[in-house]
Amino acid sequence: MKLILCRKCQDVFKLQLEPRTCLCGATWGKYGEDELHAQYSGEFAVPIGFSNDSFAFAVRHQPAVGMGLDFLAFVIPKQCTTLEVLDAAPSE
Repeated sequence: MKLILCRKCQDVFKLQLEPRTCLCGATWGKYGEDELHAQYSGEFAVPIGFSNDSFAFAVRHQPAVGMGLDFLAFVIPKQCTTLEVLDAAPSE
């Protein structure tokens, strides 16, 4: 799963097929048709990834009380084959 953090407003949003923006509008992103490759833009944008398997495991094993399970999340590198950084807002 890919998410985008906007360092300006601290909003984090999940990418979808349709373009989405953060709360302040400074950052946007969207998945491509294959739902693997994505595009994003904004000087404050930071792409984040979740390990789908470890996230799903933690959700399936959510405890009734106490701390939940950790799952693997990571900041995606600036150079990534599945992410394209664009300079402009998405065309509708």
